[in-house]
Amino acid sequence: MKISRLLSLGSMFSPEYRRQEAAVRKAVSAWVSENGYERPLPTVTDIAADIGVPEAQLNRFIRSWYDKGVLSWRKELRIEEAKRLLLSLPDVPVSEIGRLVGIEDKSNFRKQFTELVRMSPRAWREEHGL
Repeated sequence: MKISRLLSLGSMFSPEYRRQEAAVRKAVSAWVSENGYERPLPTVTDIAADIGVPEAQLNRFIRSWYDKGVLSWRKELRIEEAKRLLLSLPDVPVSEIGRLVGIEDKSNFRKQFTELVRMSPRAWREEHGL
């Protein structure tokens, strides 16, 4: 292992690193609680600015906690919320559910939902509805 990699691993255990990670965790948690993932933020830079943390720290935090990139993490949050809304708002059209979770284009919503859930939003609603 390279010396630079070993040095960077050591810094992960420093009090300053732990303090920064706690601050990022708190900011991310608040953003998720406020459904910030529903906002139309096209880039990681925009998401980091909306959360109020440096982009590099956000990337590092999401990778270490969720083992994925920021945009993939946000997509999963949106789709999980869409699943909840599909059941709790059975009379709302699927395309509107997509808009409610921040995915304006109905075909893009269907594509993203199907990628993660392995069925269309309509089929998922029918299978899981009451």
